[in-house]
Amino acid sequence: MSSNFLKSDMFQRFATQRPIAVMTQMALTHLLDAKSLDRLFTEFSEDQYERTLMFSSLTKLVSGVVLGKHASVNAGYKKLKEQIGVSLTATYGKLQRVEPGLSQALVRHAYQQVVSVRKATGGIPQHDIAGYETKTLDGNHISGTEHRLKETRGITAAPLPGKSLVVFSPRHDAICDYFPIEDGHAQERSALDNVLETIQRDQLWIADRNFCTLKFIYGIFNRGGVFIIRHHEKLIGGEKGKLKKIGKTESGTVYEQTFQVSEHAGQTMTVRAVVIKLKEATRDGDMEMTILTNVPKDRADAVKIAQQYRSRWKIETVFQHLTESMSCEIKALCYPQAALFCFANALVAYNAFAIVKSAIGAAHNRETVSMLSHFSLAREILETTDGMLIALPVEEWACFREMASDKFVTLLIDVASKMNPRDYRKSIRGVKKPKPKKKHNNRVVHVSTKKILDKRNKTPC
Repeated sequence: MSSNFLKSDMFQRFATQRPIAVMTQMALTHLLDAKSLDRLFTEFSEDQYERTLMFSSLTKLVSGVVLGKHASVNAGYKKLKEQIGVSLTATYGKLQRVEPGLSQALVRHAYQQVVSVRKATGGIPQHDIAGYETKTLDGNHISGTEHRLKETRGITAAPLPGKSLVVFSPRHDAICDYFPIEDGHAQERSALDNVLETIQRDQLWIADRNFCTLKFIYGIFNRGGVFIIRHHEKLIGGEKGKLKKIGKTESGTVYEQTFQVSEHAGQTMTVRAVVIKLKEATRDGDMEMTILTNVPKDRADAVKIAQQYRSRWKIETVFQHLTESMSCEIKALCYPQAALFCFANALVAYNAFAIVKSAIGAAHNRETVSMLSHFSLAREILETTDGMLIALPVEEWACFREMASDKFVTLLIDVASKMNPRDYRKSIRGVKKPKPKKKHNNRVVHVSTKKILDKRNKTPC
């Protein structure tokens, strides 16, 4: 069956003309294997139970909305009604009670699949700093939802369904962990204890100053990890010795000195303080930033540390892709557990993109991958998938579900080789010109574009 499907004229036609949509469907089918997802539910669900509506069906429904295959949960339900097997009310009820631990397990499961596939492609880059596995930590809040809850209908304040901490693996270009927070007013730091439980020896954690707390940096140190974290003014300590100029980066001049961190739980720690005197002010108006790290000097000098901290923008780019290329926030899902499950599915979809990009890198080169436009990729998926799944029903894609990683990668690379990378390149624009100061005239409320152009054409060059 699988060989007939792969050799069919219809599959080959889509693979040639719409390779991104085909590879994404292959990746999602592989990541969201129904048997594996239902095993996740059995293992990690504590209060929920399954009768008719399976966790795999719920995930399929929400992932379709996230990727734009369905305009809404209701629209997706109408298309998948027979597979879901319960009423729309029961479906929403199930969504409202998806446990945060189950959403986290879904993201972790997808990441393990990404690692297996990327290893099979042989395209994994080296560690950023030799001997350390880099993890980038950042927070994300889910924006206000519609006022569907009875208690919110009489207020103008935006209902916040929650926030989360997300961990990004630069080496695999994928989301490796997810820590949902149901309280929209909670501080992101409230989930740091859960993050600490996952930290392992020889991991390098990069984070912004919001996560610069004594408990967190001492926790990383005690677990055998290292950190590169921007100093927060509330973390008390003392500089030791004079600033020593080390070198320069694109951002500014780099200096270094020793920093004595204040005592915590009977422990003391001396770390390196890397000071960057910036060429341009940050968004907050800072002309200088201090980065604390316990990475040994023989592993990375201050310039390398500064460059590594700057690389944390990659996770912010991930959030931007999730917002612009996917429906990672469904305004109608007001309940925290439903909204957090939706965001988890968006992270899984991003990991599916990581698999697709890995295959493209193997078929072409890494430079090609770096120039891909996520908007162009998402647009092809949105415009093609619905029609493709009519011509090639979902059941026929089942061959990719439990396929061995090496065979799966071979097929992915074969499809990737059919694409023309130029069709998906980013649009590179020049340096932005400063906007001219506008002139206001109370007597002139509009102008004629034709008269302006006529006047331009009459003006000698």
